[in-house]
Amino acid sequence: MKRRDFLRATAAGALAAPFLPNLLNDVAKAAEPTARWYKGNLHAHSQWSDGQDLPEVALAEYKKRGYNFFAFTEHNVLQRNDFKFDGKDAKPFEGETSYWKRLATPGVRSNLTEDRVRKARELFGEDSVVLKETAEGTFVRLKTCEELRQQFGDKENFLLMSAFEMTTPWSHLNLINVDENFYLGDEKIGGVISKSYDKAREMYDGTGKPWLFMVNHPLWQYYNVQASDLIARPEVRFLEFTNNCTSYPFIPGAWTPESLWDAVNAYRASHDQDFLYGTGTDDSHGVFNTSFVAFYGWTGVRATELTPKAILDAMNRGDSYISTGLELDDVTFDGKTLCVKAKPEKEGKWRVEFFGTKKDYDPTPKYFDAEAGPKMNRRIEGYSEKIGEKLATFDGVEGSYTLKSDDLYVRARVTRVDAEPVYLGTGKDKSPLPTDAAWTQPYRG
Repeated sequence: MKRRDFLRATAAGALAAPFLPNLLNDVAKAAEPTARWYKGNLHAHSQWSDGQDLPEVALAEYKKRGYNFFAFTEHNVLQRNDFKFDGKDAKPFEGETSYWKRLATPGVRSNLTEDRVRKARELFGEDSVVLKETAEGTFVRLKTCEELRQQFGDKENFLLMSAFEMTTPWSHLNLINVDENFYLGDEKIGGVISKSYDKAREMYDGTGKPWLFMVNHPLWQYYNVQASDLIARPEVRFLEFTNNCTSYPFIPGAWTPESLWDAVNAYRASHDQDFLYGTGTDDSHGVFNTSFVAFYGWTGVRATELTPKAILDAMNRGDSYISTGLELDDVTFDGKTLCVKAKPEKEGKWRVEFFGTKKDYDPTPKYFDAEAGPKMNRRIEGYSEKIGEKLATFDGVEGSYTLKSDDLYVRARVTRVDAEPVYLGTGKDKSPLPTDAAWTQPYRG
């Protein structure tokens, strides 16, 4: 290079040097993967336990409705070929480990009917369902999670995670993205939660896979889970917020799903502990079942890719929301101000409300003696109305709230205030949660 050209190049480099860091930052930002919202359900059942549909029929319906991630949470079993047969509707055959379930026939009590087999064959062809005729009746081979993943998995659009519901007479807990199951009981509900969480850590922490522990439908059976159970174990991070099991009588002054959630998070925020995040599910027992409403509740998760790690990491960061039919367009929190914007598909009157708890709240519970419920009598906790009180209201589909010095946290709810009520479960009692609504997770400065 000639001296003249060298000097020109050096001068140009010197002029560009102050702008180089900004240029490199812009390039790095452009290279970062873009996060998007994914829709999913982490609580559902099929013929592997007490659900009505063959698993492939249920998955086809969820995928058709735009769900991106899903988990079958069968009672105390994983959808694997090493299933422990119970000798009733399920049966092993010599030389096989497949799960075969008996088709309902006169004199045989089974929820696997010919109509459900016919539905699967209509969708996937005659050869899609394997039958075995025996002297004890006709048996149907159920597909495993891995087989279902091969059939429905889509790297960009649909993720199926292995899971199970640890089911006791008092408490139900979901373990998501796990390959081994367990069962633990205890005389107290809080004991089941605590012992099961410790067991899950022992089994799954060393696997190198992310996993999620969720306390299910706290109302079932009849106010089973109390805020004190979740306050006692701050490591428990997820509570099933929506569920069809809401047809039990409500006691005036006792907790509702929202006040239970706030009671726990008021305590955790005031003690500098991790928040308890909510999940939206439908606990579907059949996509065409009218008593358990499929698609009623779901979780929106903002992640950079559709993998178990990306989805569960985002949930653990609180980058998710709960829905009973409403999508959120954006949720932002800059450490002080929470901004929410919804994108409803239905016309109506919409409202954004912000809730939180002040630092001087009274944490003392009050108690209500419940009448005999489906399982047992118990004392039910209630809390001050100042816990989870309304902080601000905006008409429309967007709003924002800036934390004040005396706020412990803030969360938002968007609702269609002119929506017709939906009756779940037996239909005898109104659901305590609105439909066409969405809830953000709690945030603090």
